[in-house]
Amino acid sequence: MTLQETIDEGYTLHAACHENTCLRTRPLDLIALRDRLGPDHGTLHKDLAHKLRCSKCGSKNVGLLVSPPTWGQQVKGEKVAAADE
Repeated sequence: MTLQETIDEGYTLHAACHENTCLRTRPLDLIALRDRLGPDHGTLHKDLAHKLRCSKCGSKNVGLLVSPPTWGQQVKGEKVAAADE
């Protein structure tokens, strides 16, 4: 999946530091990454992790967490109805 596809589909990505003394997790700004790396850049670990560094401890030992869109988020321009609506 590309950065643009990830944005369009409503997914979120978080970077997670794997250093035992840190373990910081932060959401990635997908728009900024797309603007910097291009819309066709991949979002797999092998595509992004080596470009990331922990903003707290500076470690390059960073993983990615992917979250799918949730009910009520915009997906491909259409609002997905929540189960209780």
